[in-house]
Amino acid sequence: MLRDRNFRLLFAGRTVSYVGTYLAPIAVAFAILGLHGSATAVGLSFAAWTLAQVSMLAIGGVLGDRFPRRTVMIASDVSSTAVRTAMGVLLVTHHAHVWELVALQAAGGASVAFYNPAFYGLVREIVPPERIQQANSWLAIARYAAFPLGAATGGSIVATVGAGAALLFDGGTYATSALLLAFVRVESLVRATGASMLHELREGWAAFTEQTWIWVLTLWISLYFVITYAPFFVLGPYIAAHSMGGAKTWAAVVTGEGTGALLGSVSGLRLRLRRPLVAVGYIFLPTAVQSVLLAFHASVFALALAAAFAGFGFACGSVVWDTAMQRTIPPDKLARVGAYGWMSAMVFLPAGYALAGPIASVVGMRGYLLFGAAWLIASTLAVYRVPSVRDFSYEEPAPEQAVPAPS
Repeated sequence: MLRDRNFRLLFAGRTVSYVGTYLAPIAVAFAILGLHGSATAVGLSFAAWTLAQVSMLAIGGVLGDRFPRRTVMIASDVSSTAVRTAMGVLLVTHHAHVWELVALQAAGGASVAFYNPAFYGLVREIVPPERIQQANSWLAIARYAAFPLGAATGGSIVATVGAGAALLFDGGTYATSALLLAFVRVESLVRATGASMLHELREGWAAFTEQTWIWVLTLWISLYFVITYAPFFVLGPYIAAHSMGGAKTWAAVVTGEGTGALLGSVSGLRLRLRRPLVAVGYIFLPTAVQSVLLAFHASVFALALAAAFAGFGFACGSVVWDTAMQRTIPPDKLARVGAYGWMSAMVFLPAGYALAGPIASVVGMRGYLLFGAAWLIASTLAVYRVPSVRDFSYEEPAPEQAVPAPS
């Protein structure tokens, strides 16, 4: 797969960009704290990023289907470069204010909202259908391998040079991604349309809902974020700090999950499944074990191993999900359908984080974690009995419905 020039450029740009993605939260947090901002201000900065991204994703999906995807992605990267550079310059020149950083965070979230839907479609354009799963596996490998590198790089730059320099570095990763994309040669699918934005949003929503397996699994994974995933990662550090040996224990759990996710990404390179959605559903079931183990304060070894299984299942499932979307959704609607999927996940996850503590204070941490595990098992078994999910298999893509135009 990496022997293909276009994909190699896309992979390299995505890898560099991921390093910056995992570096930025550390830099932003310490930049705000360095300006005597509060923990609330840090939270507001992250909320501004997320809310801006969610609010612009649907529009990003429309643009990703209407214009050459590579061009949309380059524009997004250039905009993100400008945002991060502005933040870095304000900090290194000692002119920054907390409100400016929060506002720029919102601008950055809006910028990246245009990247991901178009990216979904660009992979479909440059990779043959039979190799899309392999391509998605390589992209997932880039994502999970970049996490420890980005976090370590961010921490090191902030500690030695400062948060401003780290954000300038992040701007450089976006610029590098844009430069690499500029060398990709692809005939993008451009739709000649005079339809309004609202009409195209409705058309994308219709494409999202007409496939039962898409909206059912999107709803299921969104509820998983609220009921199972968020409580584990909100309550886990508290339990580790008070009953399981502290930060070292939780670091081992996070490391286990990251290692498992990387292995799950690698598995997608060779994975061949007759009924892919059902198979990954059962691969994902052991994720419930980590919540049970945390509820009973199990040993760090057992918990880290369970987290590795959970990471494996999530990464493997993501590869299969992306491949299913890219191989079955009409190419001219792919960015919009992908955008609606991203929106669903991003809307529910912050709610899960916000609600985990209050709910646990009412029902108890152990009860909430066990409920999340039970819900995951029951819902998985139910969802994967839905005919359109159970019987899903990759189909040959429909003929291109759009007019190719050089990008």
